[in-house]
Amino acid sequence: MARVVIVGAGQAGRRCAEALRDLDPEAEIVLLGEEPHPPYDRPPLSKAVLLGADPGNGLFVRAPEFYAARRIALRTGARVAAIEPAAGRVVTEAGERIGYDALVLATGARARRLAVPGAEDPRVLTLRTLDDAAALRARLLARPRVAVVGGGLIGLEVAAAACRLGCAVTVLEAAERLMARCVPPAVSDLVAALHRARGVTLHLGQALRAIEPRPGGLVLDAGAVRVEAELVVAGIGGVPNTTLAEAAGLAVRDGILTDAQGRSSAEGIYAAGEVARFPHPFLGRAARLESWQVAQNQPAAVARALCGEAAPYDEIPWLWTDQFDWNLQVLGDPDPAFELVRRPAGEGRATFLALDAGGRVRGAVLLNNGREATPCRRLIAAGKAVDRARLADPEVPLRQLA
Repeated sequence: MARVVIVGAGQAGRRCAEALRDLDPEAEIVLLGEEPHPPYDRPPLSKAVLLGADPGNGLFVRAPEFYAARRIALRTGARVAAIEPAAGRVVTEAGERIGYDALVLATGARARRLAVPGAEDPRVLTLRTLDDAAALRARLLARPRVAVVGGGLIGLEVAAAACRLGCAVTVLEAAERLMARCVPPAVSDLVAALHRARGVTLHLGQALRAIEPRPGGLVLDAGAVRVEAELVVAGIGGVPNTTLAEAAGLAVRDGILTDAQGRSSAEGIYAAGEVARFPHPFLGRAARLESWQVAQNQPAAVARALCGEAAPYDEIPWLWTDQFDWNLQVLGDPDPAFELVRRPAGEGRATFLALDAGGRVRGAVLLNNGREATPCRRLIAAGKAVDRARLADPEVPLRQLA
């Protein structure tokens, strides 16, 4: 491998560069990022960064000198404006042309904007980048009335952080329950009870129609509900950054379409992280997964493919969220259509297991019970029918059922 150019210096781009260097000591690796910061992890942005707390393992996973030591040419503030596949090069916004032998698009996603009248008001914010988090924290410290639009992971994490900072918080969610895309109704009900107990006002089944400016604030019109706020945060998911890929003629459908090893429809061009839509063996379909796990590990499969190794990415899906003092981990596919078995684990802790029609565990939700993540993964991977009574019995170790 001669020169590999990686567009996108987020977590996926960093991981691809690291894995490639481990596999190929001689490859020339160029990592281009449009943000002014070196690669950082995004999960702390909606939690520790907003709260001004220590993000644990560190926001910047690698020190700046790491990249030079590993001979990874990291260039920040270098936005790529175009890909020229026929010439094998990318063109930066500054007009520089950089040739490649292989190209990896790790362009991630951007925050989805609200598509209602008034959404362009400067008091309507999103959270995606480190600069977004810094700007939002500065506003939250003034303790405004905050309206969060969206009751998914990001929206609820922002709501929890704002509440802990002393803000009066209201959440507007168009669906009838919280976190509807990733947890069963019983878990949604528990999360709703948590937020209400901490003082968050929830309006479920209420789709935002417009944002109306008023002296000193904003009014959110959701038809049956009108919410007054001084600050609005949109937490309605992300849109994959596929503009470069589309302009270059790559196959795109809510993400860059790839095979199981990250190869796009164009020779020599790959996609890594949450911008990639790839066939997932566990799910049995093509999927674009927005999670730390995918940004951390799928790029390593892309690096292996660059080096000629046939090792597709096939991990059982996993994501987590921290809200107030709760930690929720979601594994596999806890589809609401599946039977849900609750396994008590003591005060404030539980494991929920989703069983398909054949009695096989297909997914799990762990409430403050991360120690059961490994046996749950094994149960899901085993793909065999389990006894429901034993599964629900906390005296029976899960490892005995895998």
